[in-house]
Amino acid sequence: MKNISLTVKIWLALSLVSLLLYLVVIFIMPYSIRNFFTSTLMEPRLPSPKHFSMQNQYIPPLIIRGLNIREFNVLEDGTVIPSNVMDLFPKPLLQQIIQNALSQQAAQQYYENIDSPSPIRYVIRKDTVYGHYLYRVILLRKSEEDRFVKTFLFNIMLFAGIALVISLFASLYIARYLTRPLVQMKQHVKRLANRNWHEPLNLKQGDEIGQLASSIETMRQQLVKQDEAQQSMLQNISHELKTPVMVIRSYAQAIKDGVYPKGNLEGSIQVIDEEGARLEKLIKQLLYLTRLDYLAAQSPVQKKIELDKLVEKIFERLYLQRPEITCKLDLQPAIIEGDEEILRVLVENLLENHISHAASCIKISLEINSNKTEVVLNFWNDGSNIEPNILNQIFQPFQKGQEGKYGLGLTIAHRIVKMYRGQITLQNEQNGVSTTVRLPLAAD
Repeated sequence: MKNISLTVKIWLALSLVSLLLYLVVIFIMPYSIRNFFTSTLMEPRLPSPKHFSMQNQYIPPLIIRGLNIREFNVLEDGTVIPSNVMDLFPKPLLQQIIQNALSQQAAQQYYENIDSPSPIRYVIRKDTVYGHYLYRVILLRKSEEDRFVKTFLFNIMLFAGIALVISLFASLYIARYLTRPLVQMKQHVKRLANRNWHEPLNLKQGDEIGQLASSIETMRQQLVKQDEAQQSMLQNISHELKTPVMVIRSYAQAIKDGVYPKGNLEGSIQVIDEEGARLEKLIKQLLYLTRLDYLAAQSPVQKKIELDKLVEKIFERLYLQRPEITCKLDLQPAIIEGDEEILRVLVENLLENHISHAASCIKISLEINSNKTEVVLNFWNDGSNIEPNILNQIFQPFQKGQEGKYGLGLTIAHRIVKMYRGQITLQNEQNGVSTTVRLPLAAD
């Protein structure tokens, strides 16, 4: 059943419902028809008993609800009116009817005779006419009832069968109508799997299927953006790698030919070493970005880290890069949960960024917010403001200012902060640039 298509499943479900309704009609209809005959006999549309007289010789059969119903009367002394009733029914049957009528206490009672060759169903109604009891007998032959039932059931089965056949085709149409958008989405998802995601999915429905189509379209748009970002990143990587590689190759070839671009061998080799170091650092950052993508899908290491001591330790090491600038630290004790190595990379990247762009001063502050829920780490330098068109995309890979190197440090910092469910902002100020990081405070 699991391998059957959804169209066939819906069609089978609707067809099964139609078949069950058909069977219910077939089984319930005979019982309903029998009740129909009983109610007909119990409440016939006959003239008032005051219109009967002793001189009536024959009362023709009444056509009630399409049935041939006969009626006659029995007096208190057992006389039957009209008298020719004795010739229409068997004598034993009439004797039984007269006996039942004279002994009946209820105003109306139903009887059924199944012993005679022609079974009869009848009702006796007890009325009073001119101070005497008058028993009205209403009869219907079983053969007439059976003939009516057979004809009626045949017609019912015929029309129900036609309705069943029509419902099968209607069910097939409904099933295909319901599954058509699913088939469209299936084909669209196949195209997405083949990286053909530039064709939008236009399926305007307000139901659950429409919501599913909207989710697939949102996924397609995200894939398009991710593909564009990936292509842009590959181009940027190629560009960043090409420059140091070209310098290294050109210097190496010049040295091989006996030419020293820097005037001597030592200076030329130093350029090659610097470009090699630059290339090494770029490759390490790219590998670390890939590692962060992996770590983001894993359960992060949760150890209590004294962030104030970690920042101070990193500062003492990186401050030697520019000992001429003024540094001010205001670090309050703060403990967070995380991986010390990852947090070290976060602080190093942000601190290196501010040290390299500072004109003469940097400030670092660490505090706990008033709600005691997060720590706030702030870096500030008095360097030049970042261009507005770059500031909005500063955390994207290879986005850098005029004095930037690789454009990956802030991207790595942004990924780490997001991995720890924190927030990071970078903004221009009147006399410099600041970066603020908010991270959850460790639980007590």
